[in-house]
Amino acid sequence: MRSKFNIALVTTTAVIVCIVLCIGGMFLSHWYAGAFFPVPEGESPQALLGDSFGAVNALISAFAFAGVIVAIFIERHELTLQRKDLSLQRKEFATQNETLQLQRFENTFFNMLTLQQRIVLDLCHKDEHSGKTVQGRELFFYAFEHLPHRTKSIDGKEENLAGMRMYLELKGLEAYDKCHTPSYFDHYFRHLYTIIKFIDNSAFLSFADKYKYTTMVRATLSRYELVWLFYNGLSEVGNPKFKRLIERYSLLKNIREDLLTLSKENRVCLTAIGITRRMLLDKGYSGSDYNFWVTPNSDVPDKYAVSAFYSTSELGKGIEAVKRMNKLMEQINNVQ
Repeated sequence: MRSKFNIALVTTTAVIVCIVLCIGGMFLSHWYAGAFFPVPEGESPQALLGDSFGAVNALISAFAFAGVIVAIFIERHELTLQRKDLSLQRKEFATQNETLQLQRFENTFFNMLTLQQRIVLDLCHKDEHSGKTVQGRELFFYAFEHLPHRTKSIDGKEENLAGMRMYLELKGLEAYDKCHTPSYFDHYFRHLYTIIKFIDNSAFLSFADKYKYTTMVRATLSRYELVWLFYNGLSEVGNPKFKRLIERYSLLKNIREDLLTLSKENRVCLTAIGITRRMLLDKGYSGSDYNFWVTPNSDVPDKYAVSAFYSTSELGKGIEAVKRMNKLMEQINNVQ
């Protein structure tokens, strides 16, 4: 606004000065000619007045040229202001576009999060023997700790194993995909994966923003939802697609290691090298699958990278903890 005012002031002043100089120059020229160049006999003084304008014409032309320069300057300045305005408009448009993108993303995200909670609330199982009905989040706990699993023992007899915990202890993770119990949560895990994938595919978000939204998702997961997520990510269903996202966004960060079981594969491994679970517990470790299926390396397909349990800022701490566990097992093995 101030710049436009200055230009108008300069232009007005220039016009006034030009008019004053033209009129003053005309009369000054006439006076000068009359004073120093007397009018010859037979010529009219008015003719001399007309001739005096010849000197002024050059001055007027000069001022006209100056006016053109001023006009060009003003036009250039206006173009500069227009370019600045266009640049500001583009920036404002880009900001508005980003805001609209974020609003559309958040509307979809929170709707998906709401639907995820509805899926959890709709979970339902009725025990055939006791007649007990288990609903909602309680089913994650019940299915892992108490739900009967029918299987055959070594001698061919049918037996009931209490919960997925016992099933994994006796059958191992390789039997996870053959068991019917995880199918109770198929819809749950498909939609949970869809939410995390939706966040991961939002290219306009920075990694920090993506991590923030996945943290919101993680905050809704109960203790036993994390337990089931741990085994789902290692199963044929979750590995490698869901497993990669779990590692990228530390979705298992709040898991309780002691709630995990000790699967058959890892129990056999401990027995082979003469280590008992009690020995691990005495050393301050959980003695669960966590101690076996976590690795400092990020390219091991059948184990979780440490990043699944630790954020970027805590990654060094997690790597050191896993290395200590591996070193302990080597020491115990050497003693045996």
